[in-house]
Amino acid sequence: MTDPEQIDPEKLAEITSTPVAPPAAHGAAIVALLNVARTRDDIAEPFVEHLGRLLGRPSLETPLVLRCLRELARNDPAAVLELRDEISDRISTDSTDVTQAATGVCVELVNEDPSSFVDLVPTLAALLESENEQIRKNSVYILSEVAHEYPEQVKPVVPQLTDGVVDRDRTYQTNALSALGAIVSSYPTAGTKATETLADIADSTAPPKVRANAIGLLGDVAVEYPDEIVDHVPVLVDCLQSNDEFVTGNAAAAILHIGAENPDAAEDAIPALAELTDHSSPVVRRNTCRALGQLNATVALEQLKSTAESDPDETVRSVAAQAVDRIS
Repeated sequence: MTDPEQIDPEKLAEITSTPVAPPAAHGAAIVALLNVARTRDDIAEPFVEHLGRLLGRPSLETPLVLRCLRELARNDPAAVLELRDEISDRISTDSTDVTQAATGVCVELVNEDPSSFVDLVPTLAALLESENEQIRKNSVYILSEVAHEYPEQVKPVVPQLTDGVVDRDRTYQTNALSALGAIVSSYPTAGTKATETLADIADSTAPPKVRANAIGLLGDVAVEYPDEIVDHVPVLVDCLQSNDEFVTGNAAAAILHIGAENPDAAEDAIPALAELTDHSSPVVRRNTCRALGQLNATVALEQLKSTAESDPDETVRSVAAQAVDRIS
């Protein structure tokens, strides 16, 4: 506990591999191993096999074994993934210490093989309503990682992800929006029922990263369903005034997608967009020029010509020139 670097892992392996060792010895060895694994990145084998045998023994605290496995998974997720079934079997819809510890291990494993956790999606969806905050955070993170590889399998969870995204903390919001983003990018229709919530986040005092993600999702929906976003143009215009380049850039992109289908609906954004042609961020300038061209913003023609001639970024100059050609 006080100096884990002085512990000899072979001594711990000897204890954890001995089935007849007293429960107290197993428990003490697991606590020691947990602390050693926190200080070293080469501790995993052969302890995974030993802990797999000890997992679930009535004489040992299951959450303790799982917490130790989580530390080992940080070092070697592939090794711990071999116990995936034993770990996921400990996850239930009950808000217990065991579920918290088991989902914590899965947080470390899901990047190694998201497919291994697809079958847990219904249970994880139910756990988004858990009274235990850490279980909720673990579950939404796992769902987010699975959604990036298997959006179709997580698509049924969109209502739960949307319902909880406003009232939860930043970590939860970020992962919920990440999951929604992965789903909506593949299935834009899945985001149409979330536009009100996303607009509320965009118009809130949430951290810039959270707001930028929400605005990006509105833009994703607008690619195929611009009419679903039209009512939120005033919010997007306000977001153009943000000090955060990602909030501003994503707002310009969303307005661009609306304008591609319905220029009249986005024309109120033209004055604010025109002021961004000399923004410090090349991404903002690029999205702004595209939007102005799409909106046929004749009032910004001179600014676009100047950008096309003298912007320091080659891509921005090219986009501005295209906008000038479109308007002219």
